[in-house]
Amino acid sequence: MKRSRSYPQNTARSLRRIVLAIVGGATLLVLSCWSGCHFYHNWEGRHLVRRGAAYLGSKDFKNATLSARRALQIDPRNAGAARVLAQVGELSGDAATLEWRRKVVELEPQSTDDALALANAGLRFHDLSTAEKALQRLGDKAQQSAEYHAAAAALASARKNPEQAEAHWARAAELAPQDKSYQLQLASTWLESEREEKRASARRILTELRGDAKVRVAATRTLITDGAARRNDPQNLAEMARELQSYPEATFSDRILYLEILRQLHDPKFKPYLIATEEEASQKPEEIFTLISWMSGNGLSDGALEYVKVLRREIVAKWPVPLALSEAYSRINDWGALERHTQEANWEQFEFLRHAYLARSLRSQGKAVAAEREWSSAQKDASIDPRLLSMLVRTISDWGWQDQTLELLWELAKQPETQTEALQSLYKHYADSMDTAGLYRVLLRLGERQRDNLRIQNNLAQISLLENADVGRARKVAAELYQKEPSNPEFVSTYAFSLYTRGEVEKAIEAMSKLREEQLSEPAIAAYYGILLSAAGDKQKARAYLSRAAGAKLLPEEKALVARAENLVK
Repeated sequence: MKRSRSYPQNTARSLRRIVLAIVGGATLLVLSCWSGCHFYHNWEGRHLVRRGAAYLGSKDFKNATLSARRALQIDPRNAGAARVLAQVGELSGDAATLEWRRKVVELEPQSTDDALALANAGLRFHDLSTAEKALQRLGDKAQQSAEYHAAAAALASARKNPEQAEAHWARAAELAPQDKSYQLQLASTWLESEREEKRASARRILTELRGDAKVRVAATRTLITDGAARRNDPQNLAEMARELQSYPEATFSDRILYLEILRQLHDPKFKPYLIATEEEASQKPEEIFTLISWMSGNGLSDGALEYVKVLRREIVAKWPVPLALSEAYSRINDWGALERHTQEANWEQFEFLRHAYLARSLRSQGKAVAAEREWSSAQKDASIDPRLLSMLVRTISDWGWQDQTLELLWELAKQPETQTEALQSLYKHYADSMDTAGLYRVLLRLGERQRDNLRIQNNLAQISLLENADVGRARKVAAELYQKEPSNPEFVSTYAFSLYTRGEVEKAIEAMSKLREEQLSEPAIAAYYGILLSAAGDKQKARAYLSRAAGAKLLPEEKALVARAENLVK
């Protein structure tokens, strides 16, 4: 039998070293390739973001978007790319901006600038909850910045809290005195004050700001608007408007403002200035739209239609001129012309509006079946995007199409980005029309969305008691709100009414009697106090309060309660 051959020990060690060197070299090669590839991908991602930012600077939104999306394909966690897409959305008015801003904040949670950008995006696209949460996440240091207070002021204004808005604008102006825009906003807030000394200070500040090239347009415009609302000297307003439209940074809308003042003054300069404005706008579809819309809204539709006849056909066909023409035909009730104008046209992404205007022309001519078909098309085309649906709502509400407006508002109430605004519009409608059932339906949705809004919770409890709906919960909420704010007359009256509905009249009167006399004398509060007093048999006192209820804006169920109380004290 053959003996197996054995390698010398030195040879075996050499072989192991060779094998290890080969494996090590291969590993280094793999690591080097991986590192190089990773480095390249990082470099390419940064390069694409820089290129996207450059495209953005030149307003090439398409290529900016392509570059940023390619960067995200390479690295889905590229905050710079998400930031570029957010900026594209802001410049183009796309509500998707909010999602991109949220992504940036998620990727860079310590960035104050990105949190503020998210808050401002929430304000711009009416998502106040997002704006509020973005501001709340900022630390104490960030909350000492002027930018923070500016965003907080805008949020307070959106929530109809002028005192809070004023405080934030004042703090922003104090922190950044070199930024005149904050002084401008503070002065604008003061103009709404009931105190004349504040309004006078506001006008003084705005007059001073007219000397600053960065804010003079906004300051002058604000003074003109306030002066017109307060019926100030029209000649002075005309002089300011003349100066305003002469600024290089003024917009075409500032020319329209001057034109409007000349029209109201019956100034002989009106006609020649209108002709000059028509000539200036003749090659710019956006300015033609603005001019025609203004003319139509001021009884000059015939003149607007004559003006369009001398314009080049390709200019007239460009959006948004067709929309302005449709409104001009509607203003003079030329439904046949409106039908011809909208019948065979193509308004591209605004086809839903074309169908709506065509439906209006057909309906006005008694062509009900065709009108309903076009209206269905308008709804279908707009339903793909809440922003389009909102635009359709604003359009038809101006026409007085109440049933269709309500239907679309309830659709918008289902969308997160439009829910709050839609519910507020619905609330106003049902309150104005004294529709208790409609108010209850809206308040149920608002109550779910804004659980911390005590006023909404109180209104829901009150309406629930009037409607005899979910009474147990309404009584519980009324009691909780009374415990939180026992001097709030609205909360007290709701709590007292909840006691009244279960027969505890004396306890109800005891709760309300703790209010001050001036609070009890408010018409709406007096109505409830009078109801309780009449139920307790205090006729003389009840009559006094029920008489004050005449000035209250009461729902039908409340009016019925007052009427019954009045019968008891006769």
